[in-house]
Amino acid sequence: METKLSIIIVNYNTKSYLHQTLFSIYTNPPNFKFEIVVVDNASTDGSVKLLKQEFPQVRVIKNVRNVGFARANNQAIPRTSGEYVLFLNPDAIPESGALEKMVNFMEQVPYAGCIGGKLLNSDGSLQFSCRSFPTYISVFFGRRSLFRKIFPGNPFSKGFLLTDLDYKKVQKVDWIMGACMLTKRELLERFNYFDEDFFLFVEDLDFCYRLKKEGLEIYYFPGAVFHHKLGASTEKYWLKSTVSHNFGMYKFFKKHYSLSMTLKGIAAFGLVIRIFSIVLPRFIIRGAKEC
Repeated sequence: METKLSIIIVNYNTKSYLHQTLFSIYTNPPNFKFEIVVVDNASTDGSVKLLKQEFPQVRVIKNVRNVGFARANNQAIPRTSGEYVLFLNPDAIPESGALEKMVNFMEQVPYAGCIGGKLLNSDGSLQFSCRSFPTYISVFFGRRSLFRKIFPGNPFSKGFLLTDLDYKKVQKVDWIMGACMLTKRELLERFNYFDEDFFLFVEDLDFCYRLKKEGLEIYYFPGAVFHHKLGASTEKYWLKSTVSHNFGMYKFFKKHYSLSMTLKGIAAFGLVIRIFSIVLPRFIIRGAKEC
């Protein structure tokens, strides 16, 4: 029997979440042949030991250093054989039947480049996992930006974050979060995998953008539900991840958009504002606690 689905999970010190996700998959497996590969980015929390002891059927790629999300996924892709490939965060726990529903949907939509499931927060509330392609203005109004905090209902944030999208229905969107992204192997090979110039974040945006340019569609599919602890693998390293995210966005602008010196300045200024709007409150809170 040929492997229908390959699941690739990049892990970095998220042992407890990884355990929950793998336990959920193997407790309620899909009705077709699947495989799981975990790429461990030099975790120090015993993740690899857990895999060997409790999930010996999982193939493990152990890196001696953190090589980033895009590169780690690229390491695993050629070592898998599934017709479909699901990139899944270790903190994205699928509900029963979610994997089958995603694959079935992909098989029924010939022009689907990739699809994302419905993500729920820990409290069961909806996680906004779809986005429009960013603009030079939207960098000022992202999810954690200063201007969104000051003006939470502004149209720029709504347009970029798609907060008014009907998440109860299947939707065509510009891009979906890489926490739960299903695509076809042949598309990965055609588009040369993920761009490793992005260390963490934005590789999902870049991949969807390249698919859309070739006429393929990106779908949000609410029939497949996942419980996602947003930021579980980055919260401990929030400063590095914040800088990486924003530098990645700037690289995306340079790669795909024609940037004049003026637009480069606007984009760079907006991203610097984004960084400071995240970093400064944390240092203020830390200082207040130490007083």
